[in-house]
Amino acid sequence: MSGIIDTVGSKSGIIGSDVYPAGHVLQVLQFEVTETNALTETFVNLYENSITLKSASSDIFVYMSFQAWLYAGAGFGWKLYRNNSATVTTSHTAVWTKNALSDTNPETVWNNDQGAGVWSCFAKDSLSGFSIYDELFYGFFARKKDSAIVKLPHDNTEDGFINMLMMEVAK
Repeated sequence: MSGIIDTVGSKSGIIGSDVYPAGHVLQVLQFEVTETNALTETFVNLYENSITLKSASSDIFVYMSFQAWLYAGAGFGWKLYRNNSATVTTSHTAVWTKNALSDTNPETVWNNDQGAGVWSCFAKDSLSGFSIYDELFYGFFARKKDSAIVKLPHDNTEDGFINMLMMEVAK
């Protein structure tokens, strides 16, 4: 029967696509890590998480916030990609790649002085062609501009953090 909550087996709590109106939040997942990563001069997948769709007609919103330490003159860029299996790479679907993120100018952030900061982005992944129960993987990538040191997140006196919040919203 369409429009009911499926409580069979491991699919407990999965919601059919016609249960809620457009804009209704179907699920929210939150992930956090505190390990320190010294950035390199190539984009590296620093943090990856997955979400299992509760609807065949939804969008995923991904909110990233993270702490970083930049030495004087350092700059870094970040991107967000999606894949339908684990081990997301930059050859998969780009979800958030704002600003000049090229080999010659990867500076989403640039710093004249040494110091720490907290940065964030909020991306909307407009989905099509997926089915209920499909699992999507989101990878958070970052790289530094040049030889200056960037740690994301940093580990000073307390652990830094990378936080990823994923929200599925009905279309």
